[in-house]
Amino acid sequence: MKIRRVPIALRLFLTVLLTTLLITTVSLSVLHWTMQKNFAKYVADVEMQKLDHLIENLADVYGVYHDWGNAVQAQILQIEGQAAPDDYDKLSRWWLRRQYDIALQQRYFKEHTMLNPVEQDMGAPTNKKQIDQAELKILEENLPSAYQPFEGLKFPLSSNQSMFRPPDKNAKNKSSTMVSAEQKDGKKRFISMPDRLGLSSRLSLYDVKHQFVLGEPSDDQVSYRPILVNDKIVGYLGLKPVLDQDDALSINFFSNQKRYLVLIYILSFLSSLVAALLLATYFKQPIQRLLNATRELTKGNFQHQVMIKRNDELGDLSTEINQLATILDQHETSRRQWVADTSHELKTPLAVLQAQIEAMQDGIRKPTPEHFEAMLRQVTSLKKLTQDLADLAQAEAQQLKCYFAEIDPWTVVLQEIENFKPKFEQANLSISASGQGAKLQLDIDRFKQIMVNLLGNSIRYTEAGGEVRVHTEQDEHSWSVIVDDSPFGLTDEQIARLGERFYRVDDSRTRSTGGTGLGLALSGKIAQALGGQLTFDHSPLGGLRCKLTFSKHTKS
Repeated sequence: MKIRRVPIALRLFLTVLLTTLLITTVSLSVLHWTMQKNFAKYVADVEMQKLDHLIENLADVYGVYHDWGNAVQAQILQIEGQAAPDDYDKLSRWWLRRQYDIALQQRYFKEHTMLNPVEQDMGAPTNKKQIDQAELKILEENLPSAYQPFEGLKFPLSSNQSMFRPPDKNAKNKSSTMVSAEQKDGKKRFISMPDRLGLSSRLSLYDVKHQFVLGEPSDDQVSYRPILVNDKIVGYLGLKPVLDQDDALSINFFSNQKRYLVLIYILSFLSSLVAALLLATYFKQPIQRLLNATRELTKGNFQHQVMIKRNDELGDLSTEINQLATILDQHETSRRQWVADTSHELKTPLAVLQAQIEAMQDGIRKPTPEHFEAMLRQVTSLKKLTQDLADLAQAEAQQLKCYFAEIDPWTVVLQEIENFKPKFEQANLSISASGQGAKLQLDIDRFKQIMVNLLGNSIRYTEAGGEVRVHTEQDEHSWSVIVDDSPFGLTDEQIARLGERFYRVDDSRTRSTGGTGLGLALSGKIAQALGGQLTFDHSPLGGLRCKLTFSKHTKS
């Protein structure tokens, strides 16, 4: 089954876009829900602040009658005349509205009687709308009391129909309505003021236990204000929210809010679309460059460099890829040199063997023991070369097998020196040894191999009549064996290259003595495999110093 490939830029684009849309959708949904749930209550709480005068009047009324039912009944009985059968029910339902009307009139009269003198003293402009003094006079003469809310009414209520009608919209001012209600008998008249806020139709009265008493009951969330008498709650004034989901005002309000939310959602979508596109492009370009760089590396173009100047993980990745390309290029160069050097080293002894065999076949050279011995030396040289190459390859690949055991390396050194004494005598060289041993975790065979290479190197590169000195150094952390020889000396450049494969200081001299150019390089790698280190320096004797150091800590 073939799986559809989705580019990382597209994944990043969709991730950012969908995440932004999800957050925006959830946020706007929660905002809309909380607005519908709490905004109506907030508006009602704000409107409640306009009912302070009404609450004070209700508290005063309760302080007199000590019961809401008694207060309503007693104040209805103050009306003159003979009531119709349904008049008492009408007035009971309308009692709270009338109390609100009284509070509205009292506040209206109080505000304007206090403001007018101040405005006159400050020289208020005469072109502003002034309160009709006749209107204030009529209102003052007929100002109702919270204890007599229905003063001016007479039973039956049908005879007072004109008093319950709203004022004429075409009337020039409210004074015309009030003047028309004036009576000549001097008694207070029933005056109704317009409720521009529409609060009277949404008021309700509750007792101490939040049980409905009168007014406009509501199943919706109602805002409450306590009615206090002597710091004791005697009831609650309730206000139905003006924003009802079923009324036209609320529908219009929330429709506008939905349009705004939809507009915000569209703008958020477009913004997230652009942001996701820019972000995807921002990451796509360097990723594409990195991809192209890896393709070049797979093709063998190790000199290819990717240029991404970024202070983030992609910038770090480009730096690592460039370093990897450099290392691969060095390894490839080293590999090619390895192959060339190996081919060159194998070609010489093989050519000698071939020439000797062809000479015997042609009858030019007789198969004497001397000739066979010379051929055997070439075969031995080839065998040693191939073994050194194999060991060096394993060491560089960290696959060199080592079998660790606790040994005294100085004993091994003395034994190898004893084995090399005939060769030192043959090369007319003197050798001396002094030192102390230590208990170390080493592979004895690999350690011997290093010492054989070091001693053999001294024989090949020390002039006849020279001296080789072997001694040790140690402290509480490490143990070292040092091989010093006499001239000929080496330059700093030559010492720096001693660890390279197939490097010979004197190529002709080494070939004559059977050197492969791998001894010191192999010894360094074996020392690393054993947990040690092989270093080179100028010897106090004038030749080369080889220092082999191992840690005294037990190898795990």
